[in-house]
Formats: sequence, structure tokens, C-alpha cells
Amino acid sequence: MIHLAIESVLNQTYKDWELIIVDDGSTDNTKDLIDEFIEKDNRIQYLYQKNKERSAARNNGIKEAKGSWLCFLDSDDIYHSSHLHEFHNLINNKGSKKGLYFCGLSYGKYSENFEEYDLNHKNNIEFIFLNTIGTPRACVHKSILLKVQFNEKIRIGEDRELWSRILKKNALYFHSKKTFIELEHPYRSVNLGTEIENLKTLNLILKSNKKSIRKKVKNRVLSNAYFKISKNKIKAKKIIIASYYIVLSLIYCLKHEQTKHKLMLLIAIYAAPNSNLVKEYK
Repeated sequence: MIHLAIESVLNQTYKDWELIIVDDGSTDNTKDLIDEFIEKDNRIQYLYQKNKERSAARNNGIKEAKGSWLCFLDSDDIYHSSHLHEFHNLINNKGSKKGLYFCGLSYGKYSENFEEYDLNHKNNIEFIFLNTIGTPRACVHKSILLKVQFNEKIRIGEDRELWSRILKKNALYFHSKKTFIELEHPYRSVNLGTEIENLKTLNLILKSNKKSIRKKVKNRVLSNAYFKISKNKIKAKKIIIASYYIVLSLIYCLKHEQTKHKLMLLIAIYAAPNSNLVKEYK
């Protein structure tokens, strides 16, 4: 799918860009494919590293970048043609102030609807804790990313953890146009049972920002995380563990719009395991 990602950059209406492709230890024909693009466009650069996961790949790409503003794109997603142009306009409108900028998200194909954000936050760190802002939605000044790099020990939620550190000293800006397009497929890391690792990252952020995140915000986010784990356990037919995480989810945030649903699911996995309610998560 990497050819789609590359083509989406080539098709940008904003033309003053460089594309640094960091190959994280691939063993297929990735280099040959990228070489074909490089022959046609000298704005593309190829870097190879032994497999160290995506945080290390991004950090290496940051070091090699010549531009002042950096965006990210995974090999299995694409940009809408206006993606870079919208960021260029937003940054200019903000007087080129250094900070963390991000855009809206489209699923599968470009949506002209505007992104709606949960704005019930007290500060920007709370906002990042409440809202999942994936790396490909971001644009950050290089000087910030050279000082505050991706934590290469974190495999899931590394973007949210990085944003929480960046926002301790920098501003947050966003536009609501959904110019990043996430292409759904079964091999996405978020679909591969990584909820426990995500919970660890959330707790790391909490530990580093005790004074910035209110208890009700902490409880709501952890409640959602526990419920996601429970759904994964139901799919794996680990009913007792699934029940444990549903109960944890309820304990952390009983006043939740999904409380009734969680209670019904908890009853159903024992009383009616073949019900449509349970099958929804299998």
C-alpha cells in the first residue's frame, strides 16, 4: 500500500515539500518500488534502518529533514491533496508560531464534513488525553522534535505520549478539515490486540501529568480503555477476564453514556452468549 501513500504526497497542491521514506527493516521489494519513484522525483529520499519500530524510524526521519515543519504519514494511509496546503495556511494564519498543529481525520475516503472535537478540557494536555490524535494528523516544527523526540520504548500510544510532553511548553492549534485519510485493514496495529500496551502508555502520561489532568477526565479515559480491553477479551473468548475489565470500566466511570450497554453486555456474556449483543464483539 506504500505506493498509495507516496502518490498522495506527489498529488499535493502545495508543492514545496520533501518526502523522507524510512524503511524499518523491510525484507520485501520496498526499496525497488521506492527507487522507481525517486527516479521520477528528486524530492523523495530513502533511508534504511534495521528493524527498530516506528518511533525510531520517525526520529531518524526528523534528523534528516531539511524543512522547518514536519508532517508524518504511515505507509498504509494517505493524504488528501489539500493536506499540506491546509497546514501551510493554518501556520501562516498563526504567525508561524511554533507548536503542535493537527488536522481532522477521514476514514476510508475523504470526507467534506468537519471534525468535531471534545472541548470539555481544562488544558491542552487534557485535550490530548481525551482525544486520540494520530501521528499522521500532526505538523510540528522541527526544532521542537529535535528536543522532544518519540520515546522508542513505547510501541502503542507513542504519539499521544509525545504530544503530552510537547504541550508542556508549546501551543496547540488545529483545523477541522479531514485532510488525513486512514485506510482501514485488518493488520493495523490498533486491531492487533494492543489495548494493554495502550493502557500502559495512558498510565505513563498520567504519572507525568498528575497536576494537569483532573480526576474525572482520568477516570473517563481509563474507563474507555478498560472497556476496549474487555471487547478484545470477548473476541478471544476469555469471558472471565472480559467481565473483569467491564466491571473495572464501570467502577472508573459509572456516569457514562455507555453504562447501560456495559451492564447489558456483562449479563449477556453469561446468560445469552449467542445473543446479537455479544456477537457484536466476536
